[in-house]
Amino acid sequence: MGSVVRDRVREKMKAELAEQAYAVFAERGVESVTVQQAAQAIGISRATFFRYFSSKEDAVVTALRSTTGHFSDVATSTSSQPGESLLELLRRSFESAVEFAEKDPATMISRIELIRSTPALRASWQESLREQQVTLAQALSPFCANQRLAETAALLGLSLYDHALDRWVGDTGSTLREILDEVFDFAAMIDDNWAVRR
Repeated sequence: MGSVVRDRVREKMKAELAEQAYAVFAERGVESVTVQQAAQAIGISRATFFRYFSSKEDAVVTALRSTTGHFSDVATSTSSQPGESLLELLRRSFESAVEFAEKDPATMISRIELIRSTPALRASWQESLREQQVTLAQALSPFCANQRLAETAALLGLSLYDHALDRWVGDTGSTLREILDEVFDFAAMIDDNWAVRR
């Protein structure tokens, strides 16, 4: 029980430090600020910074992830509803991101834009998605026939989510909810009977 509490406290502290570090990087530019300068600006040592983050990029990506929650937590805590497809369950696992986007779209969009505009941050974001794929696949295992299908479902869900984020940032007329629902609805149409129009 003590380790669970310690882990929660650590995760909370990591999220708070990521928020503060993000503010520094967003204001001054990720490439213009050293880890030492960022740590000093938020009142911690360089060693403490590296206790929580592997790099500057990790801190920025953590700030974005902290706004969306852990998708695997949602899938794990959610039981499948009668008649619900795996895609519908997957879509629900991204609901925390949608809710944050509705509550504070400007913050989420600015973080996505910063990540998309910086090559090192884009690479770190992709690595983060790969890590999330592993944990999401574990959470989806009970709903899939085997682990390979769970891994494929997690990859599909995260790819659709990442694509929806890109579209949302570039489309001022739609909400993230609308775009995410649209891409998941399209994926649901693709089955064995679906054929490309010629």
